[in-house]
Amino acid sequence: MVFGPGNRGNVHNLFAQIASGRFLMVGPGRNRKSMVHVENLAAFLRHMAGAPPGVHLYNYADAPDQDMNTLVALVRGAIRGRSGTGPRLPLWAGLALGHLADGLARITGRKLPVSAIRVRKFVSDTAFSSAAQDVPGFAPPVPLTEGIRRTLEAEFPRSVPARTTLGPAPAGAGQGM
Repeated sequence: MVFGPGNRGNVHNLFAQIASGRFLMVGPGRNRKSMVHVENLAAFLRHMAGAPPGVHLYNYADAPDQDMNTLVALVRGAIRGRSGTGPRLPLWAGLALGHLADGLARITGRKLPVSAIRVRKFVSDTAFSSAAQDVPGFAPPVPLTEGIRRTLEAEFPRSVPARTTLGPAPAGAGQGM
């Protein structure tokens, strides 16, 4: 998941849902996601442009991968000032709501923010190994939590206190309210 200020992909959508206060955590939240801050990806590409001739094939991801409980708790703490993941639905209930929304979307012709496929994507594990950090001479310039903080400050300036520090998830990050 590539993210950063100005990106309107899945990470932004997740952050926007948390900022809105309408976010419901679905499933146990132990699924892991590999994330890439856009500045780190650009720095890696610049670094590799100077690599010796030959084939260089890498999956790039910032370390460490985040599980959804940790990611949601970090963002919720920064944006909403609340600990944990907030209200949680069991996976079966989230999928049922997704299928209901799919039916409503077909009937009304409107695209809804919830669907069964979005629920499945949210709870899926999309972590992969990356040896990019082991490339000689390369170090990502932006730690993952700093990239998240910068993105939140740029995208939700009224919601994030100035100079928010995102550290390890607070105790009980995987718990509801």
